[in-house]
Amino acid sequence: MLIFDSVLGLLILFLAWLSISSRDLFEAIVMFIALGLMIALAWMRLQAPDAALAEAAIGAGLAGALLLATLSRLECQTDDQPRSISVLWSLVWLGLAVGLLLAFSQLPTEHPGMMPEVLANIDQSGVGHPVTAVLLNYRAWDTALELAVLAWAWFAQQAINRGQHPAFLSLQGQVLSSAAKLFAPLLILIGGYLLWRGADASGGAFQAGAVLAAGLVLYSLATQSALPYQGWQGLALKILWLAGFWLFALVGLVGFVLGLSFMGYPPAHAGSLILLIELFATLTIAFLLAAMFSGVTDKGRAA
Repeated sequence: MLIFDSVLGLLILFLAWLSISSRDLFEAIVMFIALGLMIALAWMRLQAPDAALAEAAIGAGLAGALLLATLSRLECQTDDQPRSISVLWSLVWLGLAVGLLLAFSQLPTEHPGMMPEVLANIDQSGVGHPVTAVLLNYRAWDTALELAVLAWAWFAQQAINRGQHPAFLSLQGQVLSSAAKLFAPLLILIGGYLLWRGADASGGAFQAGAVLAAGLVLYSLATQSALPYQGWQGLALKILWLAGFWLFALVGLVGFVLGLSFMGYPPAHAGSLILLIELFATLTIAFLLAAMFSGVTDKGRAA
């Protein structure tokens, strides 16, 4: 396994170099997607399946799809910057890498971390999985702000693309289109399972939301249609985009009124409240990520 881990580490560095140094944008995106898959494998080797799921679904999957969709709208697919600039940036990143390696070498070899404290208080968290307990109890603020940043990213995309209508990537062939329609419901089912299992095993809102977004993207590609933006369907969709963050804030205020800390949960109802938060956070993540890809614009249509 030492040989496997060494090869995996070198492959990650090699793919990272190719993804930033390639002068062909399509090749760079393919290398980036391959890099995400190798990083997901590395997370599995580090016994962090939650991070591996998120990296495979978001880093390699949806991020790659967004890059490919952006590439389809670019007129030029080559990088015309002078080679000297690329060499300069390569030296800068190499220096940063050396600095990080030196800092990493100074870290203590053994450290108990926060796991003993998390496990000692797991009964009060409302869930049985330590990762979920950390994200929804000790780091609830961080998790809520991550949802806000995701919504902010969508608004920024709309501001940049104002007056433009992203085109769909056309699926070639009936077999691929039928397969997309077949896998979309399956991905929705898997997303629901990941959400439910997140309380006691690897999974949770971000993993489930990413898988659901992948299902929505496949459905959009198969049907060549954007997410609804106008009418009652559009209004419901906009509410879901922000529901995860606002529900976080609402539960936090309720805990504050009950005499607990802000973002605190009553111990008797912690499990139910966390499941409710995870459900709406999943929908927020799924619809925001899918909207970034499917071309929902302020005029409610896609070209």
